[in-house]
Amino acid sequence: MDNILIKNLLSAIEKGNVRGCDEIKEINGECYFFQYALKKKSGFYSTYLFYIIESKMDVIEDYGIEQIKKFSDIIDAVNYFKSLGVNIEQFSSIKGNLPF
Repeated sequence: MDNILIKNLLSAIEKGNVRGCDEIKEINGECYFFQYALKKKSGFYSTYLFYIIESKMDVIEDYGIEQIKKFSDIIDAVNYFKSLGVNIEQFSSIKGNLPF
């Protein structure tokens, strides 16, 4: 793990910036689009997880799964993503519409 990268990421989140990433994962022979984000608001750290099977992207409202969790500690939020196998070193600023 790149400690400087993680330190800069956590510093940006502490300042109220949203950081995240997206990726494609193959699960049971199907490709899924995943999106992750982390932000701080009102003293809490919110994690965002969205995923959908790529073949259903045209009906995202029906098949997309969105989860938002709140944590009181940034390390707990980071560990949540790690428990999902998310590489938080890939997190960066999000261009365009913010996920939450």
